[in-house]
Amino acid sequence: MKKTMLSMATLAMAAIFATGLVSCNKKDGEKAPSAETNAEAKTETVETAAPANDASALINRKIEGIYINANDLEKAVLTETLVDEVSGFTLNATAEKSLEIKSCDPRQIGDDLFTQTISTKGSGKFVLGEEPLNFRTISFPAKAGDSIIVYATTSSKTDERPLHVVNMANAEEIGTITMMPDNGKDMTVAEVLVKEDGNYCIYSTSGTGYIYQIKVGK
Repeated sequence: MKKTMLSMATLAMAAIFATGLVSCNKKDGEKAPSAETNAEAKTETVETAAPANDASALINRKIEGIYINANDLEKAVLTETLVDEVSGFTLNATAEKSLEIKSCDPRQIGDDLFTQTISTKGSGKFVLGEEPLNFRTISFPAKAGDSIIVYATTSSKTDERPLHVVNMANAEEIGTITMMPDNGKDMTVAEVLVKEDGNYCIYSTSGTGYIYQIKVGK
């Protein structure tokens, strides 16, 4: 298996637009605003509203840290844990709960072209215990103040699915990423911030997730 390197890639831009409301406080002798005037006011509000969460800020973002990129891995169905000592990432799989590195529709995200993905092949789980229940997850070290930036879609053509980011020391979820459906060209690019040093993992629930890249650092 090739060393788990990570390029930068990106995609899936999210923009939220605010819709303006025009109130009609009509005074005596004053004409009420026309429907045309209201429409113009709404249009101005939409055009000038700033996105609340712009994924483009993460595209081609340079960070100091570690990363894993599906392009750098050999195609395979993983039936046991794979540790990449160079990158620091671990792909946790079992014979019953496997992961798969496979080809995908080529998609250009910023400077990067993705041609492979890590398929979770179903839902994963991490449960803390004497023998932690840990399958179909990708784990890695992170430090306080780091960003965890994930590039992902679901295997579904229609449904969003959650991707959980969990602190493995206490099983606390520090963030949830909503993965967009797979349209063959775009992907979700989202960030979760780390508050304390430790080991973390990500996993999909409600079905298969496709992970193209993970970057961890500042």
